Amino acid sequence: MSNEVSVIPHSMILPLQTPKNASTRLSMNGKTHILATPLPFVLRFSKDERKVFRQNHCQLKFAAPRVFRSRGRGIIALIAALMLSPISIFAQSSPAVKLQKVTALYGARSGASWPMWIAKDGGYYRKHGLEVELVFGVHPAPIAAVISGQAAMTPAGADPALLSVSKDPSLVLLGSYLNKGSFALVAGKNINQISQLAGKRVGVGRVGDPPYHFTLSLFRKHGISPKDIQWLSVGVDAAARAASLYSGQIDATLITAPAYFRLEAAGFPVLAVLSDYDDIFVSTYYLFRRETVLTNRVVPEGFIKAHAEAIKRFYDDRSFAMQVMMKYGGAKDMEDASRVYNLFAKSRMFESVPYVLKGSVEGVVERQRQEQPYLKDFDFSKSIDNSLVEQLAREGFFERLFGPEIKEEQKKKQALAYGR
Repeated sequence: MSNEVSVIPHSMILPLQTPKNASTRLSMNGKTHILATPLPFVLRFSKDERKVFRQNHCQLKFAAPRVFRSRGRGIIALIAALMLSPISIFAQSSPAVKLQKVTALYGARSGASWPMWIAKDGGYYRKHGLEVELVFGVHPAPIAAVISGQAAMTPAGADPALLSVSKDPSLVLLGSYLNKGSFALVAGKNINQISQLAGKRVGVGRVGDPPYHFTLSLFRKHGISPKDIQWLSVGVDAAARAASLYSGQIDATLITAPAYFRLEAAGFPVLAVLSDYDDIFVSTYYLFRRETVLTNRVVPEGFIKAHAEAIKRFYDDRSFAMQVMMKYGGAKDMEDASRVYNLFAKSRMFESVPYVLKGSVEGVVERQRQEQPYLKDFDFSKSIDNSLVEQLAREGFFERLFGPEIKEEQKKKQALAYGR
């Protein structure tokens, strides 16, 4: 049972002269419980009684101070006993929700995974019916885990996600909570311009992973083709790529915050920051098996709702978000975490209404035009499904969560969504 209980005074729901057939209602854990036997009085707690109860095992919230008086102090003890008893009628009327145990793999120890970490530590997965085990995996392990059924979901980078669904009809994309990223292109100390990287060694985790494709987009803007680069697989995460740059094994690499902050402080030049490029979508899509969506829709709905709540918590609770980054994301101290938070919060990187955007899909097709030209003619309408996000928007979920001010953003995202 929750340690927070709200008591609704009779005056909020019943006339002062309570009819004999009336009921007494108590609201607990977000639910209103109705006593089978009506109480012939109107509940009233004095200031001192409220103080006593707040020092006990539960907190009482009062709709208004000094409302009514009870006919006897004994009823206070009775109500408290009913609320605190593990076998009370209140406990029996709020059975524990059975959680679905699922696994989710993520491939980035960076801010891109922030909503997953907050959803886990903030209790939002459990709130929406899921017991989620979060597992880190190097590309292409997360996508392979979804294909095999070992994982229910992975937040996949746009390029590998669209390539996967174009080749495997068992997969589907349901939304996108991120369309920008904290990547920066950092080079050796003797390099000051991107054009100087032609013919040089550029480090990636794996050829074909998200940083590889984002680097391609950046290089093409500066007239550098993939064939002009010596691609080296140097490590699974930002820390490994940073170490390779420090050691001189590579000449440049695309690396996330906070790792690139430390490189910059050590004198390594930052040649570009991807969040400065509006036309380079650094998207993260929800990747599921189609079978999961068709037969167990509560799972994808639970993920999307939990991450939406986590994103709200991110914007509302800076301190908690920074603690989570310290725990999971490689921030070495609160100053590190604060800089990463500022980077994400200032650009409002996380999407409150997570549609897959048409521009993001088109960006991937353009990036892949030389290596995967078939994508230009591929029909993604069967592989991208915005209907669940649309359903939540229609039901008012995002408006209830973020407030009425989200309406304008919701309409904007709907207009930009893939399939519109």
